[in-house]
Amino acid sequence: MGKLWIFDFDGTLVDSEVAIKHCYLKVTEKLLPERINFVENILIGPTLEETAQSILTNKNLHLKDLFIKEFQSQYDGEMVLETPIYRNVSEVLENLKSNGDSLSVLTNKRAIPTHKLIKHYKWDNFFDWVACMDNYPDLKNKSELLKKQDIPKKNYSKILLVGDTVNDGITAEKNEIDFIKVNYGYGREQDWQGINIFKSIDKFDELLLI
Repeated sequence: MGKLWIFDFDGTLVDSEVAIKHCYLKVTEKLLPERINFVENILIGPTLEETAQSILTNKNLHLKDLFIKEFQSQYDGEMVLETPIYRNVSEVLENLKSNGDSLSVLTNKRAIPTHKLIKHYKWDNFFDWVACMDNYPDLKNKSELLKKQDIPKKNYSKILLVGDTVNDGITAEKNEIDFIKVNYGYGREQDWQGINIFKSIDKFDELLLI
């Protein structure tokens, strides 16, 4: 009976910060240039809608639909393919799969760029399922997204959620599964006090020792 590995995407498997921030900066410069300094320090990980709202503030929410449309148009084209993967990710995923483990993705990232990157990096055969928040518009957060997958826990020797932000840790705790924190991701400056961490890793290939 193998393990089930549930991976966050941005900041865990792929280093999407540069490409995503570049796109946020371009769209903000076009629609609301006075918020450029705020965008320089945003956290990569929340949904596009959440980030758009934080950039625009309540004062400019009338621009939200346009902001999202502009972002999707620019990012979903070629810009998303500027996203590199972290070192040894492909090799580790292949190794875990070869060991008989099951792999999956749970992400706030939208489905179109997520699947585009999975195809680009030839990971199509690695994941049993890929859950993206925008595929379930009725859900509020990643915890609900994970519950929606209705995982038969008895089928696995262990279930582990691997992620880089506090939200990933909360998601794991609310679903009563172990959380592995990757220290190289985007949650480095977040307050981790009170988050239950099963293991913490500095490099992706350390997963092979768990």
